[in-house]
Amino acid sequence: MVIDHRFEHIENEGRRRRAWIESLSSFFVTTIDQSDIVPKTAFHRYHHLNQLVFGEIEASAQKIERTPALVAAQNLDHIVLRLYTSGNTNVGICGATTEITQESFVAFDLSQPIVSTTRGMTGLNLAVPRRCLEDRIGDASAWHGQIIPTASSPIAKLMADHMRNVSACLRDASPEQMRHIIPATIALSNAMFLGEHDSAYDKNVVTGIAIRQFIEENLPRVDADIVMARFAISRTPLYKIFESDGGIYSYIRNRRLARAMQILAQPGDRKQQIAAVGYSLGFENDRVFSRAFRRKYGLNPSEVDHETQSRVHIARESLLLSWMKDL
Repeated sequence: MVIDHRFEHIENEGRRRRAWIESLSSFFVTTIDQSDIVPKTAFHRYHHLNQLVFGEIEASAQKIERTPALVAAQNLDHIVLRLYTSGNTNVGICGATTEITQESFVAFDLSQPIVSTTRGMTGLNLAVPRRCLEDRIGDASAWHGQIIPTASSPIAKLMADHMRNVSACLRDASPEQMRHIIPATIALSNAMFLGEHDSAYDKNVVTGIAIRQFIEENLPRVDADIVMARFAISRTPLYKIFESDGGIYSYIRNRRLARAMQILAQPGDRKQQIAAVGYSLGFENDRVFSRAFRRKYGLNPSEVDHETQSRVHIARESLLLSWMKDL
């Protein structure tokens, strides 16, 4: 199955701009300056590959933002690998912006906010459900917003070449051939997230993954002391494992907040949910929970449903979004 958005037939620039924005509204809030032109050659095309969604895109100057409201409305648990093959693009998370200066991958965790501004780009997208990523790579959300130049490692170069070849194969390969190509693509995605030096036989890597899994399974009550006792590890090496996450307590807090966002996005008794969710996830009281939630997502827990009602309708209407949820 293919969703193909092209704009050659739209002669009016205003209508073409509106059509482009609407076509991207599945995952991002899109802004195009009135002075910027959407060329007739602009397009994006998505292919449903059973376990994956593969995309091809040529975009004009624009800003795309995955807002906290959109994250809450859609509740997607997918990682997107976007290969930027040309153009001038900036990517920002938590107020920090990085420029893409060469052909690169960017990892998007669709359960987290992100913003990207481009003066025009071409690229390829691969959406992978988190459950297709192996447990031993740990929490893939740590890759969110990271820029991975294809020249940085043989694995990144191999993945880029593979995605270009997948794009070509989509026009010619038989269904039987695609049934072999899809698991190969998933395997290469896992190899990307493992990194060059990670290995199932690297004791430190395996320990870090096991600790993250333990935290996820015991999220409401876990703390550093419990982890140290469970894994017979001292404080210094434990904190080193989570150094890139801002420390173990920062990691635990962010995982609790992500879980809270998922809970609050579900239908149900809103008043009862908000009153109980923070306490159920280990926050000391409602005030501490609300302050941490607002700092991370830019809105109060009570505002998740109110601000996202209009987005929910869009989500239900989107064929592309339904593909993602059905992967």
